[in-house]
Amino acid sequence: MLLRNAKENGVDDLQLMEGSEAMEMEPELRCLKALLSPSTGIIDSHSLMLSLLADAENLGTTISYNTSVISGHVGSNGLELHVCESKELQNYHVGSHVNAQLVLLPKLVINSAGLSAVLLAKQFHGLDQEFVPTPHYARGCYFTLSQTKSPFSRLIYPLPEDGGIGVHVTLDLNGLVRFGPDVEWISDGGKDHVSCFLNKFDYSVNPNRCSVFYPVVRKYFPNLKDGSLEPGYSGIRPKLSGPGQPPSDFVIQGWDVHGVPGLVNLFGIESPGLTSSLAIAEHIVSKYL
Repeated sequence: MLLRNAKENGVDDLQLMEGSEAMEMEPELRCLKALLSPSTGIIDSHSLMLSLLADAENLGTTISYNTSVISGHVGSNGLELHVCESKELQNYHVGSHVNAQLVLLPKLVINSAGLSAVLLAKQFHGLDQEFVPTPHYARGCYFTLSQTKSPFSRLIYPLPEDGGIGVHVTLDLNGLVRFGPDVEWISDGGKDHVSCFLNKFDYSVNPNRCSVFYPVVRKYFPNLKDGSLEPGYSGIRPKLSGPGQPPSDFVIQGWDVHGVPGLVNLFGIESPGLTSSLAIAEHIVSKYL
């Protein structure tokens, strides 16, 4: 199915291999069969973002830091965005009201707020909420391999699991090896929109979760030694499907769907959202600009 999905999405360089072929390329790997993806690689994500920022500013973009879009309004005259300084939200409690300090009248709004995208859409008065999905959140933890020499020269992915693509091998530009992410369904941070806007999620990594990692990783890396995993970092994924549900793809939703001119919502842009970011931008430009 993975090979078929790849071909249907224009990825035509995957190669189905016998386990013996894969293990010859990666001696520490254990598998029965494998898919080789020659075009898969890694990037410096921070340098990519800085480069995109520089391009945007060179084209006249103004970046407003420490600023939150708290709601929107769809009226007869078009869209309104209600904006305030993020510090104004710090003392917010459920049931209180946050006043807008600035009202913008944009011709185009691209809601690409990531973890907050669904809850921001829920604050757009006049947008039919039938088109706004239910948000789900999953924490994914990574553990770092303490040994200095990497046992792998390539990224290694097991079969996907419920809620994610499985605990896989990631390599950074310095050769450091991490395993992750796992899937831990959470609810904190999404209880109200302001908490989500302020990113009040718990990103801590419980060191005891490594006990789950060892047996999972040893399915394809049996030589993983006890005590060799150290807590790394975690991330939160904005998912459109919950526990036990079939995985959902990205949702790129414009006025051809919800009927509000000038509004484009990006829902469920989780991993591989970074990998797909430029393609998503090109799609939006070609379809909505």
